[in-house]
Amino acid sequence: MTAFAGFEMPLQYSGIIDEHMAVRTAVGMFDVSHMGELYFKGDIGSIDMLVTADVKKLLPGKAIYTMLLNENAGVVDDLILYKLSANELLLVVNAANTSKDETFIRTNLNSAEVFENVSDKYFDIAVQGPKSAVMVEQFFHVAALVPFEFATFGDLIVSRTGYTGEDGFEIYGPMEDAPLWWNRFMEAGKGFGLKPAGLGARDTLRIEAGLPLYGHELNDETTPLESNYGFVIDWDKGSFLGKDVLVSQKQQGVQKKLMGLEISGGIAREGNKVLADDSEIGVVTSGTMAPFLKKSIAMAFLRSDKSKIGTEVTVNVRGKLLPARVVSKFFYKREAK
Repeated sequence: MTAFAGFEMPLQYSGIIDEHMAVRTAVGMFDVSHMGELYFKGDIGSIDMLVTADVKKLLPGKAIYTMLLNENAGVVDDLILYKLSANELLLVVNAANTSKDETFIRTNLNSAEVFENVSDKYFDIAVQGPKSAVMVEQFFHVAALVPFEFATFGDLIVSRTGYTGEDGFEIYGPMEDAPLWWNRFMEAGKGFGLKPAGLGARDTLRIEAGLPLYGHELNDETTPLESNYGFVIDWDKGSFLGKDVLVSQKQQGVQKKLMGLEISGGIAREGNKVLADDSEIGVVTSGTMAPFLKKSIAMAFLRSDKSKIGTEVTVNVRGKLLPARVVSKFFYKREAK
C-alpha cells in the first residue's frame, strides 16, 4: 500500500511486471475509486467554454477525453466527460485535482445550474485487457459498446474506457457496492487469468501507451500543444477559454514538445536532463523499463528543434550519459480488432 492523493492505495498485489503482463495478455482489474466525479446539470455551454472538446455536439451515451484549460491555455486537468443526457454531464477527474477542478468550474457557472462533487458516492472499478470484453459480458451486455461509449445498467454506469492502452471497461456505481462488484469480478475472472493490479502497473501501462499523468506531462503552465496532445482540441468549436493562445501557438509553433525516448544502458526517471551536442535540450517527465516492450522508455519535453523522430540524444542519469533516440511517445499500440 502507498499514500496517493489523500488515499491509501494498492501499489502492487502480485508484482508490477506480473500485473502489467496480465493486462496486456489477459485481463487486469484496478480499484480506482479515488478518482473524482463531478455532476453537472444545466446549460451545457457553461462547461463547453472550459474544455477543448465540443460538448454541445456530443451525443448522450458518449464519453470523450478532454482537457480543462485556464485563460493561458494551461491544463487545469485532463478528464473524461460523460454526457448522461442533453443537459447532464459527469466529469471524471484526477483525484489530486478534484477540489481544484470543482472550484475552477464553479466560478464559471450561474446559480441556476446544478454542480455537485459526488466523488464519495461512486466506486470506479476498471477491468482492462484483451479478455475484458468477454469477461464483462457475463454481467452486462457490452458487446455493442464502442470505445468511449457507455450504458447504464440499473444504478451502474459501464463505459468502454480505460487508462492502459488496452480494450477495457470502467464500472461506476454506489460506493457501498464496491466490495460486492470487486468480488464478483474476481470470481468471474478466474477463468480468464484476471489479476488485481495496483498503481505501479497502472503507471507502467500508461507510459507504454503514451498516456499523460497530471503533474508530469500536464500542468497549469503547459498547453496541450506543448504536451503534444493536440488531438484533444476541437478547432471547429466556438470560443473557449485559452483558445486564442492555442491558435497563436498553432500558427507560430511551440518552443517545446513532449516526445518519446528509447534509451540504452539504463532507466531514466522524472527530472533527468536530456542533452544534445553537450547542451541541455529537455527534461524527462516519466520513465520506466517497459515490461511488455522490454525496453527502456521515457517521455520528455524537448526543445522543438531537437524533437524530430530519429534524433540522437543522451540522458543524464545520476551523472551517467545514456544514449537515446527520439521516437513517438505512443510506444505501444494494441492491434485493432
